[in-house]
Amino acid sequence: LNIIYTMASQQDVHVLVFVVQAMFIAAVAMLAYTGLGSDWRRVVMHPASWLFGISAVALETTYFMLLSYMAPAEATLTVRLTVPVSIFVGWLFFSRRIDRMMLLGMAIIIAAVAPIFDGLAPGALWPAAVFGLLCSIAVSVKTFCSEFHPWNRAAKTVTEKMRITGLVVLTTTIVLLIFMIAGISLVATGLISSTPMLPSVWQLTDGSVLYLSILLGAPLLVAMNYLTFSSVVKIRTENFLAMSAFTPLSAWIMQSLAEKAGLITTSLMGWRLLPLTAVGIVGVFIVIWAGRGQGEQD
Repeated sequence: LNIIYTMASQQDVHVLVFVVQAMFIAAVAMLAYTGLGSDWRRVVMHPASWLFGISAVALETTYFMLLSYMAPAEATLTVRLTVPVSIFVGWLFFSRRIDRMMLLGMAIIIAAVAPIFDGLAPGALWPAAVFGLLCSIAVSVKTFCSEFHPWNRAAKTVTEKMRITGLVVLTTTIVLLIFMIAGISLVATGLISSTPMLPSVWQLTDGSVLYLSILLGAPLLVAMNYLTFSSVVKIRTENFLAMSAFTPLSAWIMQSLAEKAGLITTSLMGWRLLPLTAVGIVGVFIVIWAGRGQGEQD
C-alpha cells in the first residue's frame, strides 16, 4: 500500500481521492457479500465507529504529508513510533502496566527511528518529526478503536467480522468525504489557503484513478482492515503494532523493486535502513516479552 500511495501521488493522483474511492469499493464489496444486517444503523452510529473513521482520516492525511519529506521505507520505520505511543495510551487510558523491560524496548525502538532524521534537509527535520508523531498517534487510536469496538469483540465468524469491518470502513469513507468536501469548500471560498493535503475539484472528479482503486487499493484495504479487526481482539493493540515492526523491511524490498521497475522515484536510504530495522525489531520483541500475560489479565 505504501508503494501504491507513492505511485499514485507521483502520477498526480491525490492520495485522499484514491483512499476514499478504494475504501468505498472495499466496503461495498464486503457488504455485498455479507449483507448489512439488522443492526447496521447502530454499528455505523456507534462512537467507536466514528472515532475509528476520524483517526483513519487523520492517519491518511498525516502519512501523506510524511511521504512529502521521506521515502516510503523510511516513513514506515518512522511510524514504528506507534509502539511506544500505544503503550503510553494503554497505560494512560486502559490501566495497562509499563515495567522497566518495556521501557527498555521503547527506548530501543526510538533509538532505531532517530537516525532517519539525520539525513533529512534542515527544513524537513521538524515537519517530518511532527507528522511522524501525529501519524503514530492516529494509528494507535485507530487500532485501539478496533480492539474495543463492541460489535468487533462480539463477532465470532469470518462473515460477521467482515460485515462489521465493511460497516466501519463505510463510516470511515463518509468521514473522509465530509472532510474533503468541507476543506475544498473552505478553499474555494477563500476562508483557508490551498494545501496539498486537500485535492482540487479536478482531482476529486478525475475518473482515471478508478483503475488503481479497484485493482490495487480496494483488495489491499479489505485485507488490511479485516486482518486488523481480527488480530487486535486476539493479541491486543500493543502486540499487533509491535508485530508490524517487520513492515519497514518488506517496504524497503518492495520500494527497491518498484524503483527498478520504474514505477516510483524516491531517494533511497539504502542498506543503512536494514540495521535500523533490525534494532527496531529487537526493541519490539523486548516489548512483546515484557507484555506477555497482560492479555489474560485484561
